[in-house]
Amino acid sequence: QQQQQQQQEQQRRLQEERERDLHLQRQQEQDEQAHAARAIGSSSTASSPAVAPNHSNFTSLRPSALLNSRARGPHYARTFNYDPNPSSHDGVPDEELNWRLDSYVSLSDFTIVVQRALPGPLAPDFDGGNAQGIDFILDSDGSPRTDVYHVHKVMLAVGSRRSEYLGRLIREADGTAVGWGSSSPDNHSSDITVHETVLLESAASAMGAVLDFCYYQDRELDINLGNAVPLVYLAKRYKIRALLTRADAFVKNNLESSNSVHFLLDSYLYQLDDILSQAIAVTAANLANTVDFEPIYALPPELFRRIILSWKLECDSELLSLVVYSYCGEHNRDEIDVDYFREITTPNLMPILDSKVAMMMLKFYVDLIFEDDSDVDILEVCKDDSLIKRCIEVISQNWRDEVCEPLMIDSEWDEASPATRRNLPPHEPAALHRQLPPGLQNMLLEKCILEAKGDVDSEKTVVEEYDGEKEIELKKTSAMYDEMVIALQTELAKAKSQRDEESKSHMKEVEDLQMKALELEAELDKQKRITEEYKQELKRFRRVPGIHNFGEVSQSDRSIIDKTKCTYSANPELDKQKRITEEYKQELKRFRRVPGIHNFGEVSQSDRSIIDKTKCTYSANPEHHYPLHRRGKRPPTQMPRMGVEFENLGRENGYIYDDGNGERLPVFYYQDKQSGRF
Repeated sequence: QQQQQQQQEQQRRLQEERERDLHLQRQQEQDEQAHAARAIGSSSTASSPAVAPNHSNFTSLRPSALLNSRARGPHYARTFNYDPNPSSHDGVPDEELNWRLDSYVSLSDFTIVVQRALPGPLAPDFDGGNAQGIDFILDSDGSPRTDVYHVHKVMLAVGSRRSEYLGRLIREADGTAVGWGSSSPDNHSSDITVHETVLLESAASAMGAVLDFCYYQDRELDINLGNAVPLVYLAKRYKIRALLTRADAFVKNNLESSNSVHFLLDSYLYQLDDILSQAIAVTAANLANTVDFEPIYALPPELFRRIILSWKLECDSELLSLVVYSYCGEHNRDEIDVDYFREITTPNLMPILDSKVAMMMLKFYVDLIFEDDSDVDILEVCKDDSLIKRCIEVISQNWRDEVCEPLMIDSEWDEASPATRRNLPPHEPAALHRQLPPGLQNMLLEKCILEAKGDVDSEKTVVEEYDGEKEIELKKTSAMYDEMVIALQTELAKAKSQRDEESKSHMKEVEDLQMKALELEAELDKQKRITEEYKQELKRFRRVPGIHNFGEVSQSDRSIIDKTKCTYSANPELDKQKRITEEYKQELKRFRRVPGIHNFGEVSQSDRSIIDKTKCTYSANPEHHYPLHRRGKRPPTQMPRMGVEFENLGRENGYIYDDGNGERLPVFYYQDKQSGRF
């Protein structure tokens, strides 16, 4: 029972402490709301804090729940969940100071309120204007999308990464509070605790990266192609020098042709002239190498004009005419006037037009002229207008493709019967020159006729020159053929004469061969007679066996001869020696001659006649070597046998032979070529 009473008492004390802490938390939130309500309107401009704050600009932008809610928007601080158990934890998370913590936990003393807006006439600063002129980005509930950051004055206004703008506001407000006392003349606190501002979408999204940069001195700036220009803008607006240095360097190092349009649009949106000029120069210098022109066609006319007029422009005249007409005549027709079009189509920029757009550019330009002045005399304009003259010149030079063929297409449609037209696809007039004013149309057709006549005359001259050259070439060819015929006839006569001579020579050879054949027949008859005489002579003799024969006739069968008993030989002893010598040769072919392992000295390398006797390897008892050697089957490859070939093994031991004078001589052995054995 005593333990139960202690537990109940402890729970009661914990409940009281929890209620007290919750009451303190609610009281602190109410104080923050009161301070924010009094400070709103005085922190969005850099005016002197000595003057009473002006609440007229953004009064309608501050809903009552602006500072109470901490769950709206991607950059709101986390809601603090207090742990009421003081025995194990004080209720504060173990995290380093940062702007993402709950305001109660981090002891935040400054709040930044950012409302997001779309581009408009007041962008990007949205200063000095009525809130009604700002197009805010709304949440799903219809209220302006707002980001609230609970930050700390010391982190924003002190250090190498400080905001000079916010630091000045905070310090001047603190000084004013000291001069006035606890309240200003209009009963509002002069202590700045809230800074409210309106930013474009991309700048509002980059505010978190700016706060990280101010809070973490050793952390790299979170910058990329998407937020680089907004970071430059925020650095300039809030006067953060370190951020401006890094963001500017990133833009300069990463600005290239592939992303120049992106930087161009962002810098134009945030009115950053330095980056805008760099992006325009890069875009103009790489215009000729551009693959996708759609981002360029989406640019505002002012930016497109600056690209075309840039001194860095690198683009040939014909391609430039295609780009300019596509931008002005196809994508931004309603935003182009005649002065703008004349400025970007001067002869210096575009001396030559592409034939594919010359007619369309002429029609578009004439329409702009009449939109500017409907009563203008177009023929008077043509006298001094360079663009019309250039268009007419290009069209007349390409009269076949630009005038003749479109007329033929329209004529086929005009001459077709209604039944035929129903089976054809919808037809749009192909001859655009018919849509020009009559006077200009006549001028264009006259130029085309003159150009066509010039082309016909030129082609006629070319044909005549071709015919003349062809005639000269035919004459040269005919003369060359005549020479070839004469040469062939001469060669033919020469070949015929040579053939006749060869025929006579062949006939003579045939006659000689016939005479030779007769002589051979006579010789053959003579040999036949001699052979017949030999036959008659042999008939007088009979064949008997000699003392030597090639075998013995079998007694049982006279047709069988025993060749093993052959006794014939011209010189049997010589045959035996030849046979033995041949066996020696065959035996020697299997070996090569190598010196023995023992010798009486080493031959000098410098003088082969000198032998170094100090390096004698001769052993008096080499018996331990002898059994290891192999023998051939025939002298001289066979080795002496122990105790058989020589009686004195001490002198003739298979390694050393006696030269007859008592001297020992080294033996050369023969090594088998295939097995490598001795």
